[in-house]
Amino acid sequence: LFITHSHIDHIIDRERVVEAHPEIRVLVNAKEPVAGAERFAVGETFSIGTLRVSTRLTWGHSPAGTTYVIDGLSRPVAIVGDALFAQSMGGGVISFKDALATNRSEIFTLEDNTVVCPGHGPMTSVGEEKAHNPFFPEFKS
Repeated sequence: LFITHSHIDHIIDRERVVEAHPEIRVLVNAKEPVAGAERFAVGETFSIGTLRVSTRLTWGHSPAGTTYVIDGLSRPVAIVGDALFAQSMGGGVISFKDALATNRSEIFTLEDNTVVCPGHGPMTSVGEEKAHNPFFPEFKS
């Protein structure tokens, strides 16, 4: 279970998930610890079968928000939590400026066909966000 950030709406059911699946690992960025979760340093990579999960710091909405990029599927997938929403932002609870900057450097640098899975709302893609997200006009062609 990869935790993107420690806001209650993202971690409230983790204990029930662990109770139902005691073999599961719960992982979180060491800079934003959650009780009962294994901590890792951003940049660490995990393997799940043939899948490779890399970690990227996308903070600003939370102190150490983390995006998980999954490779090994037909298209790359980015689990972004509240860092980015379809045609919107998750907000800069900690720092809006840094939320924008880390989204630019850590999400918008992914391949355009990368599926983006926000913590709320519909899925999107990096290419769709470059074309339509009003918070990032510099990517529109």
